[in-house]
Amino acid sequence: MTDIQPPLEPHRRHWVEYVATAAALLISAVSLWVAIRTEDANNKMVAAASWPYLQVSTNDTTPDGQSVLSFDVVNAGVGPAMVETFEVWLDGKPVHSAEEALARCCGYDPKKPHPVVTHQPNIGSWTQGTIANTVIRAGESRTFFKYPQTAANVAAWTTLRNAVSTGRLVARACYCSVFEECWQGVFTGLHPKRVDRCPVPAVPYN
Repeated sequence: MTDIQPPLEPHRRHWVEYVATAAALLISAVSLWVAIRTEDANNKMVAAASWPYLQVSTNDTTPDGQSVLSFDVVNAGVGPAMVETFEVWLDGKPVHSAEEALARCCGYDPKKPHPVVTHQPNIGSWTQGTIANTVIRAGESRTFFKYPQTAANVAAWTTLRNAVSTGRLVARACYCSVFEECWQGVFTGLHPKRVDRCPVPAVPYN
């Protein structure tokens, strides 16, 4: 003979249902929280693996001992840097080219014809590269100004080197990662400013 269990009393049935519902909701909330945290952690790992970090490296001597003033932008991060803008200031005022910087600091006369080494030996010659609107890979170095010292341009060369060492000549870049996270800074410190987008500079350095 089969025993027949009596139905749960109404108040007992309601209590069991409430506990089951609450447990299901709790499990769902925990699962959602874990999923969100996991996705956030994955996003941070991907962003960290593509993080660019630009620095300026200045040197006044080559490995073989020649006196050459060199300005390089180095990507010390782990991801490529898409350089949107690049700016240079001398004594707090923006300059748009190496010619303008040399005219302000060192007596270069832009009205005289080129080549500089022939017509303005007290200035000498220089080479320059492009930084803005380029991509600098992780570990890559990009030279934007190189100025060899000669017997005739020692005064100008030394003046420019001192402008760098005393902070009179500074540069700033705004660059983005491949995930369009952007930073803007003057190449000092470990925390460049985060920006939503790179602003257009009033006086870009060309």
